[in-house]
Amino acid sequence: MTAPHRPDLPPSARPTADGASATITYSAAGLLGILPFSTDVYLTAMVDLGHEFGVEVAGVQQTMLAFTVGFALAHLVLGRLADRFGRRPVVLVGVAVYLVASLAAISAPSLALLVAARFVQGAAAATGPIIARTLIRDTVPPENGGRALAKVGALFGIVPLVAPVIGTLVAQVAGWRGALSTLVIYGGVLLPILWRRLPETRPPHVHGAERIGILQALRHFVRTRAFVVGALALAGGYGVLFVWLTTSAFLMVGTLGITKFQASLVYMAGSAGFLSGNMLAMRLVRTQPASRVLRAAAGAVVFGTIAPLAVITAGVTHWLPVLIALLPFYLGWGLAQPMATAIAMRPFPEAAGQASAWLGISQQVGGIVFGLVASGLGGGEASLMVMVAAALAFAGVVMLPARPSRV
Repeated sequence: MTAPHRPDLPPSARPTADGASATITYSAAGLLGILPFSTDVYLTAMVDLGHEFGVEVAGVQQTMLAFTVGFALAHLVLGRLADRFGRRPVVLVGVAVYLVASLAAISAPSLALLVAARFVQGAAAATGPIIARTLIRDTVPPENGGRALAKVGALFGIVPLVAPVIGTLVAQVAGWRGALSTLVIYGGVLLPILWRRLPETRPPHVHGAERIGILQALRHFVRTRAFVVGALALAGGYGVLFVWLTTSAFLMVGTLGITKFQASLVYMAGSAGFLSGNMLAMRLVRTQPASRVLRAAAGAVVFGTIAPLAVITAGVTHWLPVLIALLPFYLGWGLAQPMATAIAMRPFPEAAGQASAWLGISQQVGGIVFGLVASGLGGGEASLMVMVAAALAFAGVVMLPARPSRV
C-alpha cells in the first residue's frame, strides 16, 4: 500500500494503494457532477424554452453562455479563497448558493431573469470542479494523480450518462422548468452529504498562498510548459463539447427531425463513451505516461468531429449513425480530460486551489469562444465545422514536441 504523503490528513482523507480514499473519491465525483448535470439535464428542453420565450438558437444559448461565463469568472476568486479559508467552507457555501440560484431559475418569469439566475448558478457551481481537482491534488501523491482523476471521472461520468434522459422525461411532464428543477434536487442531496462527510484537506504549507495575486499566480503557472499544454488542451476539448451541447438539440430535433427522446439517447450514449474513456485511462496510465495517453486521445477527438460532419453533410438523418460518428470524440475526451488536468496541476502543490481555478477558466473560455463562433454562424452544420476546428486546436497543442520546462 502506498504510504500517505500527508500524515496530517484525517483518516477519511488518506490515500490508498488505488489513489484517493473512498470519501475523497465520492465527494470529488459528486462535485464534478455539478457541471454536466447543470448543462445536460435540459438539452432537449432547450427547444421548449425557445418556444416559450419566442427565441431561436442564439437566444436560448444565452442561458448556457450565462452559466458558463459565471462559471468561468468565479474561478478568478474561488481558487484563492480555497487556499485561504480551506476547501470545506468554500465548497459548502458554493453549493448552498447553487441551490438558491436553482430555485430562482425554475421560477424565472422572463428570459432575462432566467439568464441572470443561470449566471449566479454557474458562478456557484464553479466551486464543484475547483474543489474536486484540489481534493485529489491535496491527498494523492503526484504520480497517482492521473489515475485518481480518471477514477473520479468514471464515477461522475454517470451524471451526464443519465441527465439527458432524466431531463427529457421530466420535461415531457413539467416542461423545461421541470427539467431544471432536478438541479434543486441534486444540490439539495449533495449539500448535507458534504456537510457530514467532507474533511478539510488544505495542506499546512498552503497557508499564505492566498497572498499570491491571481495574475501573479498565472504568470507563475504559464512559465511551466505542462500547465500550458494541459490548460490549452482542456480549452480545445471542452470547446468541442460545449458547441455540441449548446447547438445540437436544434440541429437534431429541428433540422434532422430526430425526436427528443432519440436525441437524449445520443447524449446518453455519448456520455457512456466519455465514461469508457475514463475507465480506459485508469488502465493505460498504469503503464503509460499521462502525456502519451493524452496524445493518443487526440486522434479520437479529431476523428469524432470529422465523422459527424461527414455523416450529416451526406444527408443522413437517422440518429444512430450520428451517434456512432460522435462516439470517438467522447471516448477521446474521456481519455484526455483527467490526463490534461493531472499534467497541468502536478507541478503546483503549493497553490493547488489557484492552479485548479485557472484550469477551469481555460476550459470555460474555450467553450465560450467556440460556442460564440458557432452561434454567430447560425448553428446547424456550421457548428460541426467549429467542432472540427476546436478538435484540431486540441490536437495541435498536445502533439507539440516536448521541451524542457522553464521552471
